[in-house]
Amino acid sequence: MTDFKHTNSSNLAAYSARQVYKKAYTEAFNPLKSLRMKTKTAFVVLLSLLLGYAPLSAQNNASNEDIKAKASMAVDALDEAFKLEKSKKQNIEEIFVEFYQDQQKLKNNIQRPASGLAQGLSSQDFQSVRKRNDALISERDNRLKKELSEDQYKKWKGDIEPSLHKRKK
Repeated sequence: MTDFKHTNSSNLAAYSARQVYKKAYTEAFNPLKSLRMKTKTAFVVLLSLLLGYAPLSAQNNASNEDIKAKASMAVDALDEAFKLEKSKKQNIEEIFVEFYQDQQKLKNNIQRPASGLAQGLSSQDFQSVRKRNDALISERDNRLKKELSEDQYKKWKGDIEPSLHKRKK
């Protein structure tokens, strides 16, 4: 005799209760369910880490490529104007790469604080950032003076450097 042949309410309630208990029993003692849950959780955590890291990695790669592009543009302009020797060209490229990396560090500190303790824009005013940037520029210029002759340096400051600062529209 099965539960489906009788239609009285007590048999239906008993059938329903047995189904509930059976389901609870299989869920409670199913070791694979807990393993599946842990696997799903680990997958979600791993996926969120990867998705969170990808933009940061792309941003760093983009800024490094941007720095190299800026440095090579400056060196190419100097090489075109002065036909630099290979060793001098490498030294000048080093100067520009370091300069643009230091500027990028300065910009990153302005835009995103190093820690959550308000070390970003709130603790820096425009003048202090400007002073640090001017110090970077003067350090770069002093190093360039050692690599270029006086006439070449004047041409750099008067003609070549301003042409590099023109904004693209």
